[in-house]
Parts: sequence; C-alpha cells; structure tokens
Amino acid sequence: MHDPDDELEAELRGLAADREPVPGELLRAAVDAFAWRDIDAEIAELVYDSLLDADAASLVRGPSEQRMVSFAAGGMTIDVEVTGAGPGRQVLGQIAPPQRAVVEIRYPGDTVTVEADELGRFRSGPLPHGPASLRLRPAAGAEGPAIVTDWISW
Repeated sequence: MHDPDDELEAELRGLAADREPVPGELLRAAVDAFAWRDIDAEIAELVYDSLLDADAASLVRGPSEQRMVSFAAGGMTIDVEVTGAGPGRQVLGQIAPPQRAVVEIRYPGDTVTVEADELGRFRSGPLPHGPASLRLRPAAGAEGPAIVTDWISW
C-alpha cells in the first residue's frame, strides 16, 4: 500500500539530513545514553593492569605484546589477557568462580558476543585497537545481575 505521508516524511528527512546533519558528538551521546539500559548492572572495578604495573626493567626491553587486566565485582573476578601485534588483538578471559555467561566485548561502533564455557573461559579476536569494555550476562536460566567493566584501551 502506498501512503503519501510516507513519501513526504522521507523527503523531509532527506532535506533535514542534507541541510542540518546531526553532529557526531550528539550521535555519540545518544549511543552512550542507550548504554544506560543496563543501569542495574554491577560495575566491575579494575583491580590489576599489567601496563600500569610495569617496572623500569621491563620498559627497557620494549613494549610487550601481551597485557593482563583483572576486574572485580560482587565476589566475581574477570581476568583478561589481550595479545597480538598488527591490526588486531586476541582476547582470552577467565571468570572466577567458574560459570557460564554471555560476554559482550564492546568497542566503538560494534559489539562482539562470545560465550564463556562451564569453566568460565572465553575467547575472541581479532578485535581492533582502541577502547573496549566487557558486559557479562548470566547464561540462559541462570540468575544474577549483569556486570559491566570500565573502558580500557588496548
């Protein structure tokens, strides 16, 4: 079925997009606001970062292609190893205590979803350089809040 109002709306949207495009900052703010849909999620605190714990001797040897980070929230620990050189990074993770979970690796512009097995292990890659955050949700049938980590750059 053809509706003249749909045509008018499409034409008005096109004119507005050409003459007054939405600023990039506003689009980013809208995306960030949408992230608040997990407002009940627990925030996991960064408790270890090998990049921050590097001693002077290791800096002399040059930059490492491996980074270890750990987050903690509500009696749970999430250990993440980020490895790789070149255009992408591999991510290996372990949830303690071990449990199945859905792990979303979020970075600007996309989200990669993987599953943690019964031992709490998960893997993904290659992923782009830049800021990333994890969101863990209980596996189907399990209870508990979602857990969201701080953003880190890898």
